[in-house]
Amino acid sequence: MRTRRLLLALLVAVGLTAAACSDSDNDPSVSSGDGDATTTTAAGEVVGAPISFVPLDPGAVTFEALENGDVDMALLFSTQGVIAEKGWVVLEDDMTLQGSDNLIPLVRTEVADDTVTETLNAVSAALDTETLTELNRRVDSDKEDTEAVARDFLTEAGLLEGDAASGGASLTVGSANFSEAEIVAQMYTLALEHAGYAVELKAQLGSREVLVPALESGEIDIEPEYLQSLLAFLDENTESVTPDEGVALAADLLPDGLSVLEPSPAQDQNAIVVTAETAEKLGLTKVSDLKQVTDALKMAGPPECPERPLCIPGYEEVYGLQFDV
Repeated sequence: MRTRRLLLALLVAVGLTAAACSDSDNDPSVSSGDGDATTTTAAGEVVGAPISFVPLDPGAVTFEALENGDVDMALLFSTQGVIAEKGWVVLEDDMTLQGSDNLIPLVRTEVADDTVTETLNAVSAALDTETLTELNRRVDSDKEDTEAVARDFLTEAGLLEGDAASGGASLTVGSANFSEAEIVAQMYTLALEHAGYAVELKAQLGSREVLVPALESGEIDIEPEYLQSLLAFLDENTESVTPDEGVALAADLLPDGLSVLEPSPAQDQNAIVVTAETAEKLGLTKVSDLKQVTDALKMAGPPECPERPLCIPGYEEVYGLQFDV
C-alpha cells in the first residue's frame, strides 16, 4: 500500500513537471534566458519583447545613458557629432518613416520684411549637412560656445562682411532645447544683428509644443525648424514630402500669421542609435532588425516622444515595433 502511494506521488510530480515544461515552451512571452522575451502576433509571427521607453532630455544626459549602458539605444538627431566621435551606429530607416527634415526658418509673417527674409535665407543656403554635423561636434564634444561656433560659420561663409547696419526693428529669436537648434538660432541672431536689427535670443525654450505657441503669441518672432517634423506636428497624417512640397504644405497647415522661408540643404532626422557593441551583439544595421531582437531593450528619447508621429507612434505603425511607455 505504501509502495503504491509512493508510485502515485511520483507519477503526479512527473506530470506536473512535464506540464510546466510544456507551458513554458508554448508560451512565447516566457523568458528564454536572462532578459529575453518574445511575443507572437495574431498572424503567428514571433517578435521581440516591448521596448521600454526612458524619457530623457536631449543632449548630454541621453549621450551618457547610452555610453554607460543605462539604455540600449537612443533616439538622437542624425547630425549630432557625438555619434561619429563615439563610433555609434545609426540604424538605417529602411522603411522611410523619417522624411527630409531640412532646416528652415519659421517666422511671424509680420516681421518677415525683405531684409529679414534675405538674411535668413542666406544663412540657410550656406549651411549643409556635413557642416552642421561638424558644428554639432564642436559644441557637444569639444564643449565650445554656441555663439562662437555660429560666428565662425557665418564669417567663413562671408555673411558678416562689411560694417554692421543699424536702425532696424527689435526681434526675438527662440530655439528648442538642444544644442543644434541653439547653434542655428545663434546664426540667425548674429546675421540679423549684422543686418541692423536689435535681436534678443531666447535659447533652449523647450519643444515644438512650447515654441509654436510662443510664435503665435509674439513672445518670439523667429525660430529654426525642421520641415518634415514641423509638418507632422501640424498634421499627424502628413506623409514624407520633398522640401518644395513641404514648403507648399506648410503654407496650408501653419496657423495664421506664421510662415516658413526657404529650406536649407542641411537636414537632420530622428534616428535610432546604438553603440557599436550593441549593434554587433544583436546584429543590428537597420530599424526593422529590432523586431527580431528577443532581449528586453530600453530606448531613451525626449519626453514628448510617445506623442510625436515621427517618434514612438511612427515606429509602432510603420515598423510594427512595440513600446512599453
